Amino acid sequence: MIKNEVFNGFNFYSLIKVLGNPWSIVPGILLGLYLGIYEKNLSQALTPYGDLYLRLLKMCVLPLLFSAITMSVGRLMSSNEANKYIKRILIVFLIGLVGVSIIGEIVTALTNPGGSFDDSTLTTLGLVVNKSELDLDISPNGDVMNQQEILISFLFNLVPENIFVSLSEGNALATLFFAIVFGAAMGNLEESNKEDVFNILEVVFKTSNKLIDWIILFLPIGLCFLLASQIATTGFDVLVAMKNFVIVTILIFFIIYLVSTFVIWQRAGCSLWQVLISLKKPTILALVTRSSFTCLPSSISALAESLNFNTQTVNLVVPLTMTVCRFGSVAYFAATSIFVGQLYHNQLNLSSCLIIIIASILAGMATAGATGIVTLTVLDLVLKPLGLPLEAVLLLLIAIDPIIDPFRTLGIVHTSIAATAAIADSNSKQSPTFASESQRLEV
Repeated sequence: MIKNEVFNGFNFYSLIKVLGNPWSIVPGILLGLYLGIYEKNLSQALTPYGDLYLRLLKMCVLPLLFSAITMSVGRLMSSNEANKYIKRILIVFLIGLVGVSIIGEIVTALTNPGGSFDDSTLTTLGLVVNKSELDLDISPNGDVMNQQEILISFLFNLVPENIFVSLSEGNALATLFFAIVFGAAMGNLEESNKEDVFNILEVVFKTSNKLIDWIILFLPIGLCFLLASQIATTGFDVLVAMKNFVIVTILIFFIIYLVSTFVIWQRAGCSLWQVLISLKKPTILALVTRSSFTCLPSSISALAESLNFNTQTVNLVVPLTMTVCRFGSVAYFAATSIFVGQLYHNQLNLSSCLIIIIASILAGMATAGATGIVTLTVLDLVLKPLGLPLEAVLLLLIAIDPIIDPFRTLGIVHTSIAATAAIADSNSKQSPTFASESQRLEV
């Protein structure tokens, strides 16, 4: 009798609740490590199922990025309020996106986390330089024309000759470029029914998001299969060697956090302590929930109410920034690209660094609405133009992503708040607390 009650109490919804718990990935990781170390034959048998899980995640990327980017850019271009700030928005977005990508590149290049892998580990990983697309090894006498050819090749791959072919082939980079141009053109149309198209795109976006939510529910199982297969093939030492990259990545996000805080402080015209207190809630939510969209209400409240920025501008720019300008993802993609180049012992030249900046920005925009390991599947947009394969390091990045994801989300949220502060006008250059006290005394 008791057994039946227990069995009936643990239904499908109970399983979904357990899998949806953020801590459920911990037993998945531990089980994957155990199987990879002690059950190698079983782990290798699970490899196809892990690959299938990755294919399910990649399946949702194109409809998600096309609908999100087209809708966001289109509504920005058609907004009357945006026209007032359009020049300021473009300048701040460009400086911010380029800035975080350069920080990611420089810090990773100086610290060289890819140097922690010895030759035997790299051989085990099968990290053989793939030069099928581009050759980035530069001879001492390499000329400028060669670098220009690399950059021109990237630009040609960026612009689709036929968007339907790009969609059928899963070319996310070309699809992203078309979505930006198409959204801008649609936003400038005078037709009154264009909002219906935006609503349809919003439905596609929400549907893709819901589909990803369903797939992410089974992340503990998929992560277990993927990790078991990786450990059985490469060994546990590979994950240990990734600790340097984890430390470097957290350092990058800390630097970006400091710069963003300084921008907010200067624009708000109040004390640094007031800024930190006002941003406490979105900062904690970003680290705990690992979802930038969950932080939207608290971010808007912190800027408009606590720091006294113009409410209408804040309401427009904060959602747009968190959707389009994924600063944390851009910095992470730039850092990871340099890291993978270090694994391959590639000496990246000026054109390669420029490609990383451009591709990281586009790839970051392609993660609109995506969270967790879904963002990692977009990294191929950056590595492919460089002639570097993603497959060899993807599972390593997935394994360490539970540690990095909270800081990447904080990079998105906090830098979006800073960008909004740089765009919006402050209603008062004095501290909000001081202003309220002054008003009370006058009364």
